[in-house]
Amino acid sequence: MLHALRAGRSREHRRALQALERRERQLRPGYKVWGYKNVFAKGFLVTRDGTAVPPRESWQRSTLGPWHVLVDPELEHSAASSPSAAVLVLGQAFDDGGPRTRAQVAERILRAVARADGVDAGTAALDEAISWLSGRYVVLVARADRLDVYTDPLAARSVYWHAGSRGPALASHTELLARHVGGLSNERLRWIVENRDYRSPAGRWLPGLITPHDEVGQVYANGRLTVQGDVVTHERFFPREDRAELSIAEAGERFRDELRAQVRNWISVAPVTVLSLTAGRDSRAVLEAGLVDLQRANALTMTYHPFHVASKSTYQDFHAAARLSAAAGLPHLGIDVAAMQPTSQMASLYRETFPTWQRYANLANALYLHSPARASTIFGVGGAIITGMWKDTTDRNLTPQLLARKYTDSEFANDPDLHRELEQWMAFTDFSAERLRGYDFYDFFHWEHRMTKWAGSGYSEYDLATIPAPVLSSRRLLVAALSLPKEQRVDAAVYRYIATDGEA
Repeated sequence: MLHALRAGRSREHRRALQALERRERQLRPGYKVWGYKNVFAKGFLVTRDGTAVPPRESWQRSTLGPWHVLVDPELEHSAASSPSAAVLVLGQAFDDGGPRTRAQVAERILRAVARADGVDAGTAALDEAISWLSGRYVVLVARADRLDVYTDPLAARSVYWHAGSRGPALASHTELLARHVGGLSNERLRWIVENRDYRSPAGRWLPGLITPHDEVGQVYANGRLTVQGDVVTHERFFPREDRAELSIAEAGERFRDELRAQVRNWISVAPVTVLSLTAGRDSRAVLEAGLVDLQRANALTMTYHPFHVASKSTYQDFHAAARLSAAAGLPHLGIDVAAMQPTSQMASLYRETFPTWQRYANLANALYLHSPARASTIFGVGGAIITGMWKDTTDRNLTPQLLARKYTDSEFANDPDLHRELEQWMAFTDFSAERLRGYDFYDFFHWEHRMTKWAGSGYSEYDLATIPAPVLSSRRLLVAALSLPKEQRVDAAVYRYIATDGEA
């Protein structure tokens, strides 16, 4: 009997060791999976010229109507076509069916176009269908010589474009476009990053229509890019209805249910789920809304901090997040954001992918060295859309000068060239009180400008290391929050609704 008991314990121990080994393999970081070779990770290049050279031999070639497409096989993608249209979805797009119907999203978009009578009706059907997709994606729809391009609600998956002598082209990284056309300058970027009057404690980022390379444009949140022949236009397609105000109970329930759905969506994408957790209310709300699903998925939490700067505010945040994770019963992964060594393999990979502008090189390096590569890494970026980015919103006169003061509170806000840059951005994105249909332009400026420019570039850097999962990238979720008056939003009413499960 004693022998049988010992044998049983031995088998149990072996199974535990085998499970430990499997879990270790699942949690391997980027450098162990890709070995510093995944340049332009999860990228794409779309051209009319089929002679474009991929940055790596492993990139896959396909066509979309008259367009030639190069895609990193690490980037999830699906396609559907008919005699009159072709659809390509790059990245993770979720419809109302969530994980169950994710593979059919391209087909659903194609059916929406097919049911419409004529080009304009087809475009309206596309706008409606894509408005309510969530996730992190780019959707391309080819109809004859017309190509319509959409990005996700937060523009978390960047798409850039260039129209030159080789015809219009689109890409995930501006450097891919620069290589395609034989080189592009970056003087406009240098005007920003080298400007003595520009101060930004959280790091400099690019305003208006400026991108990491000159002559390169970008698709902005809530906008559709259309390429017809050699003509490229950008048109706002959201909001589609006037703002409607809801009670805290109505808005809170919609917000909570949608946030739970988004957590489940991202859990379905990879074998491992990681929640980027801080002591802040945004990531805590994600944890509370998705707690049951995160526990069932054996999710981890992750907090990063530069330990060589012990006085930095994230130090206390790190410990608070660790305690919160322990209380939730989720393993906590602490990541040191150390300085990236300029001669390291990661530095070479990073500089090749982002040669002109680097948003947060040290964090990209830390994630590549320590974060699970084959994981949905959930970020709650965008919470300021929900609770309000700026305290002072009393000035209701929408001008480039006002937006400049919200972009930076340094002396650079008074620069006439910055005002002209933001004026051009307003025209390009149809950014006006009338087109925002009752929504506050302060909220949409943060949504469409900062999320597209600052957050989108960050996610592109994280693509080197993991599968970034912007859990707030859902218009249903954001519209629910924005349906409340400012006072209730600043008071984080929807977050408190989640914390009490609607009972308070």
